[in-house]
Amino acid sequence: MKRKNRLSPFVSVLTFLALITSTLLASNLIASDASPSQNRAYNQQQHAVYRALCELNRQWSTRSPDLNVINTDFAIASDVPLIRIHLSLALRELHDADTSRLNATQKHQRKNHLKTLQTYINAGQFPQNVFVEGRRPVFIDPCGTHCAVGHLIAMSGHASLANMINEEHQLDYLSDIRTEGLRQWQEASGFSLAELALIQPTYQHLRGTTLTYPKEVEEYLLGNSDALMSALKNGSIDVNARVGGKTILHLAAAAGDLDLVKRLLEGGADLDAVSTLGCDKTTVKRVGRWTLVSVHWNTPTVFSGKGKPGIGFNGAVYQNARSRYIANVLNDVDGGREGFNALDFAIQPPAMHGNYAYWGRQLKAYPFGAKRFGHKPNQEASTEPTPMERLTQDRAAVAKWLRQQGLQENGLQDVKQESPQ
Repeated sequence: MKRKNRLSPFVSVLTFLALITSTLLASNLIASDASPSQNRAYNQQQHAVYRALCELNRQWSTRSPDLNVINTDFAIASDVPLIRIHLSLALRELHDADTSRLNATQKHQRKNHLKTLQTYINAGQFPQNVFVEGRRPVFIDPCGTHCAVGHLIAMSGHASLANMINEEHQLDYLSDIRTEGLRQWQEASGFSLAELALIQPTYQHLRGTTLTYPKEVEEYLLGNSDALMSALKNGSIDVNARVGGKTILHLAAAAGDLDLVKRLLEGGADLDAVSTLGCDKTTVKRVGRWTLVSVHWNTPTVFSGKGKPGIGFNGAVYQNARSRYIANVLNDVDGGREGFNALDFAIQPPAMHGNYAYWGRQLKAYPFGAKRFGHKPNQEASTEPTPMERLTQDRAAVAKWLRQQGLQENGLQDVKQESPQ
């Protein structure tokens, strides 16, 4: 006769409870991985920013930064404002840290480094990852732009150390850097290695994106207005037609073309017209996924994944610094500008991304990268304004004239987004 095991039901219950417990623990771990470590209450936008910060620097996953003290209303696909927020939050933590363990010299050095870091944040010039897919640290990029830690080292009189670290560990996390001299600099700086690791961001790989405009606009941005003027004259393009959510008056203001601004207004252009986005806001939030941006007359901007492979932003308007600058003022690669009038476009700085933020820089302003590119500054001084200086003067003249017509600044929301504090 087979003996009945009376413990079987009890064991089954225990097994079931253990399974439930392990499931709950696992789900809690998963949830905590995407949530602030101290369960700080974030709204939906702040939570999205927090997740992005954790991707940018994994140390945030064990911290709970106060996102209420900064502006988080920006497109997460854009790296510059995200890095600024990261560094601003890191700076706050460094200011609030206990420094009682430091001697007077270390405290003095730390104070100076914090001032340098604030200046670095305000400048908004960060390295570009043109090397590998995904996010990676970049100590110094090919244009000589330093990461935050590299900048602190170089600006404290140790540029050779920064260059040596870049040669040996350009794409490495701080915890993996073994360059001789770093530890000595760190000890003298007043920062711990953990604090320096918190400062160090990672940078999203630059994807190739091709930007196209209608022929009339493309040629106009490149400096030839014949096609646009002909279309306006024969009526094939209305004086108040829109391209990427902007009127022709907006284009002329961004380009500093006072003559065209006056002609358009004489022809019936709406002085008070305000721009709209070139596409819906859902698409704007996903702009980082697209590789082809096609801007059209009076229809939404088309984003697709059919762009050519490459790095940075491409297209005819990126052939020279002037048209590249204007294109980044218009910002169609990010969906355009919303709520801007002509005066706003005349004074709006370019969005810091793509070719303007990277390939468009003048290497002579970045001496640590100039040697690698074989750059030789022009020794002959010239009294003639450069094309970029002339563009700046022309845009200022348009802004002055528009103000004389009674136009006032309407918003410049993007300027606020570019400078989170």
